[in-house]
Amino acid sequence: MPHSVGHEVRVDRANLLIDVTLRGSLSPEDLGWIGEEVRAVIRTFGPDAGKHRTLYDVSGITVLPQASAQAVIDSFAHPSVRPLWARKLAYVVTTTLIRRQLRRLAEVRPDLRIFEDRDAALAWLLED
Repeated sequence: MPHSVGHEVRVDRANLLIDVTLRGSLSPEDLGWIGEEVRAVIRTFGPDAGKHRTLYDVSGITVLPQASAQAVIDSFAHPSVRPLWARKLAYVVTTTLIRRQLRRLAEVRPDLRIFEDRDAALAWLLED
């Protein structure tokens, strides 16, 4: 079976917004290199790193392997990542399973919000 993974990272500097779209079947390794790419973008904000907002649109993922879900949790929990945390963090999710997995991530990032609709997530992220 082919390993199909897709992602896109867009930056809206005026709004200090990082918009990440993920699709496919993501392995822990895939999430690791995508995470590194996102952290590199965060660093380009310079002194505004940590003041940014991040949207993860995972509506293109129907199943996240348990090892991948744990890799996301471990990444957010790692002390070296904390200085790069977004001021506001939103996920767009369409499946019950992934919503449940993200609730585990909320143990590390209790400020994250989960949305079923991308427009609602963006509106929440961009409100002050």
